[in-house]
This record gives sequence, C-alpha cells and structure tokens, in this order.
Amino acid sequence: MVVTKYILPALAAASTAFAVSDACDGSSDPITIQNQGDASALSSCSTVKGDIVIAEHTTGGISLDGVEQITGSLSANGAANLTSLSAPELTSIGDTFKLEGLIILTDLSFGSLTSVGSIDWAALPNLQALSFTKGVSKAGSVSITNTGLTSLNGITLDSVGNFDITANTAMDTINVNDLKNVTGLLNIAANAPSLKVTLPNLGGAQNITIRNASSLSIPSLKELSGQLGLFGNTFKEFSAANLTSTGDLVFDNNGKLSNLSMPQLTTVNGGFTISKNDDLEDITGFQKLQTITGALDFTGEFNKVDLPALKQVKGGFNMQSTGNFSCSDFQDIKSTVRGSFTCKSSTPDPTTSDGSSGTSSGTSSSSSSSSTAKSAASLVDINVPAVALIAAFGAMLQALL
Repeated sequence: MVVTKYILPALAAASTAFAVSDACDGSSDPITIQNQGDASALSSCSTVKGDIVIAEHTTGGISLDGVEQITGSLSANGAANLTSLSAPELTSIGDTFKLEGLIILTDLSFGSLTSVGSIDWAALPNLQALSFTKGVSKAGSVSITNTGLTSLNGITLDSVGNFDITANTAMDTINVNDLKNVTGLLNIAANAPSLKVTLPNLGGAQNITIRNASSLSIPSLKELSGQLGLFGNTFKEFSAANLTSTGDLVFDNNGKLSNLSMPQLTTVNGGFTISKNDDLEDITGFQKLQTITGALDFTGEFNKVDLPALKQVKGGFNMQSTGNFSCSDFQDIKSTVRGSFTCKSSTPDPTTSDGSSGTSSGTSSSSSSSSTAKSAASLVDINVPAVALIAAFGAMLQALL
C-alpha cells in the first residue's frame, strides 16, 4: 500500500511528461497548426524539436505563445486566409522561416526573434512592416520577394550568405547598418523606383547586383571576389571609395549616371564593362586601376577616358563612343591585349564587343552575348522567372478575394 501510494503519482507524472514531450516533437512528422487551438497546445513547449507547419486552410490569426525555440523550420505555404502570425517569446528558428502565398497577411510579430537558419518569404503583398523588436541579427540567407514591405526594419544582420530582395514594389529603403559581409550573392532588383540602398558597414562580399535603385551607398566596401554589377539604376553618382579589387565590373544602362569614382581600385579580376550610360561624359574615377584580367568594353557617349595607371588588359579591348576621346592614350597597352583591339572615337553608332548598341538610342543588336555580359546576366536574371510567376500568382489570388 505504501509502495502504491508513491508509484502511482510517479507514473502519472511520467505519463504527463511523455505526453508533453510528444506534443513538442516534430522531428519525425511536422507539427501541423490548423487553428489557434493547435497553436495553444504548444504553449508548454519552450523548445519544439523539428518543424512547425501552418496548414493551408488556416484562417485568422495564429500566435505561438510560450515557444522559445524551434530547432527545425517554421513554414506557411498557401494559407491565403491567414491574417497574422506571431510568436512573442520565440528567439530562434534553426532551419527555414518560410512564408509563401499569404496574400492577406498584414501582421508578422516576432518581438524576441534574433536568429534563423534562413528567411524565405514570397508573395506577401499586404505585409507592409515587420514587428521584430530585437531584430534578426543572424541568418544563413535571406530571400524576400513580392511583398508589401516598405523597408527591412527588423533585419539587423551582421553577416549573411545570399541576400536577395526583389519585386517588393513598395520598398523604398534598404538600410542594413550592421551588415559587414555577404558570402553569397547580394541581389537587389525591381523594387520601388525610389529605392535607396544604404549598406554603410559592408566591407566584403562575393557578388553584388543592383537594379532599379535611386541611390546606392557602400562606402566601406573593400573587396569583392565576384562581380559588381549596376544595371538600370537612376542615381547620378556612384562611389566605392575603398574598393581595391573586384571580379567582373559592369555599369550598364544607368541612364542618369554622370560620375563614377573608385579611386582605390587596382585590379578587376574579370571583365570591365561600361555601356548605355548616356549621361556619363567623363570616365575619370579609376586613378589606380592597373590590371584587367578579362576584357575592357567601354561604349557610350563619353568625351574623356582617363586610366593613368592601366598597364595590362588580358582579354580583348573595345572602346567606342560618339564623343571625341583620345584613342592615342591607349596605344601603349595594346601589346598587353590578348584579344582583339578596337578603339573608335566620334563614331555615330558605338557597339559593344558582342555587336550590341553601346548607347540607349543606338540601333545595333546581336543575338549573342559576350562572356562578361553573360556572367552579369546570370547573376541578375537567375530569379526573374520565379519572381514573375510569384507576382502573377499573388495578383490572381488578390483578384479573387
């Protein structure tokens, strides 16, 4: 009798513990949330092992109260009637924070969240702001596409792999003050035409591609192992005051660009392309550039090119302009050029090395692309089909509401 008196409560406590443990374990099968009742059942789980999935037919708001850690992923895909998602105590998501096709979601509140494996958000057209009080300071990668966000307030990363911000047509500010290093592709494209990009402490990156921005500030950037490509932007000036080396360097179709300044750049480990920047009259901001390991391809309406330290171009050399610059300034490096050498001043129809027009008003065209142009395009356009499909999907769903 005495033994039974103590054994039965112990067995009951153990049974309860096992039940709580099972409720908190999504490592074998994801924990599925279909309503707030399912979410509330996790309130005793400070740590959820494995994944949590918000079901497609979930409606209204979901709050994961009490959960502090998710070792796996948190995802909601196609939950078109989900209006809000919150987790006030959640500090970390070990794997992906994935949201897609949540077309009426207006509130995303994660006040304690600081660390995620990765962020992957797409087709959230009514999400205008993040309620991330502490700020996400750690993420392996970030992809935010086709949302209603106007800024990235709440994203306070120090380092990241890929950083892809595309087709957020209301986003007019990207200011990630703490970001120091991007180990993958930094791709910003097709956001608001007024977009201002400010990355004041970014010192190193692998590849940077910027499209359709009205301003770009990267004053601390020192080294790029891959490409720096600026395409279709509307800013008048661009400076990378501390950049010493980069891979391919491309300035294409920046119609208002009139001043380029990269005074510390010594090496381009790839091709160097300037084309269709019709307001760029003087190319004079590269005082220390010595070596281009790929091709030099300058076309446009410029009147002056000053590359006083240039000693070697290992690829081809193509420089053509409607303006009256001096080709004689480049005869000394002709012997270092391994490809073809073309220099034309005051030509009415300047063409790039692949035969395309070098000015926005030109008529020349080509079905082929140069190796430099291809490398640039591969970085920029890799996400374009997906972005288009996601945007169309979101628009159709909105129309049905």
